[in-house]
Amino acid sequence: MHPSVYPSPLFAPVRRLRPIRAYATVALTLIALTSVASAGDSALAFVYRGDRLLSALHELTIDELNALLLLLSPVSLLFTALILLTGLAFVCWLFRARGNAYAISPGVFHRYATPFLVFAWFAPPVSLFIPKGLVDDILTTSRPGGLRPGTDLYRGRRSGLVWAWWVAWLLWMMTEAAYAVFERADMTALETVTLVACVPLPIVTGLLAARVILKITNLQETARTSLPASGGPRKRPGPPVGSYFGLTTLVVRDYDEALGFYLGVLGFQLLEDTPLGDGKRWVTVRPRGARETALLLARADGPEQEARIGDQTGGRVGLFLHTDDFARDYERLLAAGVVFEEAPRSEPYGEVVVFRDLYGNRWDLFQPADVSPAYG
Repeated sequence: MHPSVYPSPLFAPVRRLRPIRAYATVALTLIALTSVASAGDSALAFVYRGDRLLSALHELTIDELNALLLLLSPVSLLFTALILLTGLAFVCWLFRARGNAYAISPGVFHRYATPFLVFAWFAPPVSLFIPKGLVDDILTTSRPGGLRPGTDLYRGRRSGLVWAWWVAWLLWMMTEAAYAVFERADMTALETVTLVACVPLPIVTGLLAARVILKITNLQETARTSLPASGGPRKRPGPPVGSYFGLTTLVVRDYDEALGFYLGVLGFQLLEDTPLGDGKRWVTVRPRGARETALLLARADGPEQEARIGDQTGGRVGLFLHTDDFARDYERLLAAGVVFEEAPRSEPYGEVVVFRDLYGNRWDLFQPADVSPAYG
């Protein structure tokens, strides 16, 4: 595993999975309208280009010409407004999609900072590659099950669909720019070629953009709807099976700070994060793949509880994290910056090492002897 390019996954954003389909619907509708309008504009320009347009204009009276200008002016404004609204809708979808991607793959850093979601589209030369990278990272971290904390996205495979969309987008933009240059230079042949290309390119780009948006949206909605509904402590599915430990409380200083560690560093799964009013939340996490016992992260309330943060068991190891691959998880936590008190030990009962969480609580990372061979 390759460690994150950031100092520690502790500082990775922690987000909640939120609905995204409405954002996608608005963006898709506007992209379709913009693509059709752009293709239609290029087709009309091809039909009435050059001498034919001038001849037609010469046949108009002054009053007819003024009426035509009055008609075209609001049409031009509407087209500009449509393009701006489409860009705004796409960026809004992009923000929601990126937040959800962080929730699906907590502790995995995207390669570009949040401001690039807006400014990367307008600032050459970064506009030639960063927007594609933003979408690539969102798609990669939205896949079922998410990625392991600390996964290096610089080494990931890139989607062929995103490549196709980005190449089509760049070709469209470059063709539009070339047409404007050839038109001013009165280069009729090249002007005609670029104008013809400007008819299908917006349609192709729009279709590919729609495929990208739908793919990411469907992945994230599937992840979101697979979680249980909020509204109180999570209920165990199925009929009762007797007594079992459901939750154990861990007093923390701040909810989001704690989530940053338990999700972003330890790689736990967020089960629930429900507001309870007055700033309180019902926040539960547990190791991925676990079935029953989970941690209830409870923010300290008052000086007495604050004094217990990091020392709920009087200095003893109070939490035991079992694993089926000791070497893998030890190396992963070590790369993530977790503080270990000792080197791994081989005991008759298994492999064990003591580490501390961000508050100083002592944990055992433990693999029973009957599960795997000795460490190293």
